[in-house]
Amino acid sequence: DNSNTNHPSQEEELSLLCGVGVACYGCSPRLDDEDIIQNGESVKPATLEKQRRQIDEVLGWSLDASARGVILMATAVFVSTELLRLAKEASVCVDSSEEGGGDEDDSEQGEDCRVHGMRPTSVLTNIVTITGLLSAFIMPLVGSIVDHTDHRRAVGSISAAAITVFILVQMFVMEEHWLTAAILQILVSVAYTVHLTVVYAYFPELTSDHDELTRLAAQFTGVQYGSSVAFLVMMVMILEAVNQKEEEEINSAFLAQEVVVIICCIFFGTSWIKLFHKRPATQNVPENASLVTAGFRKIYKTGRSILKDHDAIKWVLLSVAFTEAATTTFSTIAITYMTEQLGFEPQENGIAILILLLFSVPGAQIATRITRIFNPIRSLQACLCLWMVTISLAAVFLKHDGQQSLAYMFACLWGLSLGATFPTEKTLYVTVIPRGQEAELMGTYICACQVLSWLPPLVFSMLNEAGYSMRLGVTSLALFMLISFLILFLVGDYEEAVAHAKAVDELQRQLSSDGFKASKTEGHQHEDSHYREMD
Repeated sequence: DNSNTNHPSQEEELSLLCGVGVACYGCSPRLDDEDIIQNGESVKPATLEKQRRQIDEVLGWSLDASARGVILMATAVFVSTELLRLAKEASVCVDSSEEGGGDEDDSEQGEDCRVHGMRPTSVLTNIVTITGLLSAFIMPLVGSIVDHTDHRRAVGSISAAAITVFILVQMFVMEEHWLTAAILQILVSVAYTVHLTVVYAYFPELTSDHDELTRLAAQFTGVQYGSSVAFLVMMVMILEAVNQKEEEEINSAFLAQEVVVIICCIFFGTSWIKLFHKRPATQNVPENASLVTAGFRKIYKTGRSILKDHDAIKWVLLSVAFTEAATTTFSTIAITYMTEQLGFEPQENGIAILILLLFSVPGAQIATRITRIFNPIRSLQACLCLWMVTISLAAVFLKHDGQQSLAYMFACLWGLSLGATFPTEKTLYVTVIPRGQEAELMGTYICACQVLSWLPPLVFSMLNEAGYSMRLGVTSLALFMLISFLILFLVGDYEEAVAHAKAVDELQRQLSSDGFKASKTEGHQHEDSHYREMD
């Protein structure tokens, strides 16, 4: 129907504007290459299909980010607190008042409590240590599957389902079998890392517009942050209401996991069944390599290139490794310390983390202003200094029960530090890498964020198992911040690093242009010789 082609109905036009593309899928018979009129302009069906996919996957990314925000808060605050409590109840204590290593401020001074050969206060950090080591080995394999096969969507769907199932099983077994629940927590964390790797593989493909991609990054961060805050507010309000009525105490971890499972089923299900689309392999498996080794070889190749040609990137990545190792472990150590040393209840831990999240917003704004005045290197060093000071002071002044108000004040400072660190770190990295290599080098950045994630919790566990005060374990995080602070001096002048990245970018463009011209000239020569042969 030609008239229908040139003048789409109101229903078809509305469907197209909504990104559903009904006109392409059976509302009226059309040829595949026939243009469609949208907003007065002729648009190819393939273009509309691409737009529809982009809209779907942006919504899918948002829903996925919301689910991940809730998972992180439920795990970091409520499940962690419950695991600590159950491990402590299952432990066997002996009098160790004659042994050294203790501290008069330790809550367990005079007792050495063990469960399965470890102190209950080492349970969370041991979980993070094992998760970090497993993730460091699994991520290259997952990256290889994402790059070299068409199973990206399948891996994302399976990892999302695995997270949901593991949390569901953990919810029912935790009270009676805490060690099984702890093992399930490791599986949840590893599945989460796999899922995150797949989700971020979709991110650069959401749009080819760099400014739009930046806007989407901010939107997704806001969505995840908002879901985390909303979940914490809801949980704290429920727990406070129950406590005020002095009714039977509610199991905060069970309630949190119930909410998480429902949200995961709805948000993950919608995202990975309806919204994310399949992707073909983006690269072939290199010769003399397998799918298992391809990811490790790629990391080795990229790392060798960085060591050889990009000094600034090399030192920034090393700094990132130490910074991320400390900041990602911070919540685990903080929950352990506040629960065991300060006697915090689950809702009090929730309030502390909520304050931290809320104050991370002005922290990011302050960091932006400092970066404009100085540069990202000095701004990041200032953030690290704030981290070191606040962590050290907290270890000195937060010593016993009844210090909730002081702990909340430190949570404000930690929020400012956290909010300032992440955007400044990312700004520094993206401004010193050459354009055109963002995808490859962002993969390297994610790897750097994970590679040492096992080390700070291991140090904390070793100090704790040796009988030293947990206050010393908390202070050990400042050591990682100090190392990162000192490494940043090796980056050199920031303007020179940016200029080097631009020079590399310009050289690559020139080589690409010369290669295209040479290929075109070669094609013309081949065509001329072909015509001469015909003559």
